[in-house]
Amino acid sequence: MSPTHHSLYTSRVFLAIRLPLTTAAILNKKARHRAGAYLVDDLRWVAPQQQHITLRFLGNVDPVQQQLLIQRLEQALSCNQAFDCMTGHFEFFPNARNPRALTLGIHSGQELKRLAALCEDIAVETGFTRESRYFRPHVTLGRFKTHRHVTHSHFYNLPAYRMTVGEIQLMKSISREGGNEYKTIHVFPLHSIEKTA
Repeated sequence: MSPTHHSLYTSRVFLAIRLPLTTAAILNKKARHRAGAYLVDDLRWVAPQQQHITLRFLGNVDPVQQQLLIQRLEQALSCNQAFDCMTGHFEFFPNARNPRALTLGIHSGQELKRLAALCEDIAVETGFTRESRYFRPHVTLGRFKTHRHVTHSHFYNLPAYRMTVGEIQLMKSISREGGNEYKTIHVFPLHSIEKTA
């Protein structure tokens, strides 16, 4: 199969949690304000509707493997309950000396890590190579256009924001001139949190 023909049947996909749009818009506004005139134009900002927490990057997936993954995940997630998580501190990836991305840590006790581990196990069961990188729950807010040294004083801490994780999405990454665009392929709902009186 030629590369051109193969590209018609594959897509770069990943499992993720989309941020609530209201929360994402606040984070985008706050991060731009923290960047100030000194740094705001040095980053390619991720639009609020594109902000997400990646649970497992999968890469190029053929339709048969993708459908099998969906079926296995629907079964595995059928008993999982929604949960709350909180935003944390600004972070630079891979480091502040030579940053490529501005991110925000996300905390949920062990819930996000447990969910990522489940996604990892299902991915391996459906033929993907086991991920060697450590899972670090975070949201990418912007990507640096050029390499430059920054310090955490440029991005002092935000108040913590709470959000409910009520679903996981299988998403597709589409490369655009202004950056990547993310489309939802499939939604895996989690059971609603029961409210006590």
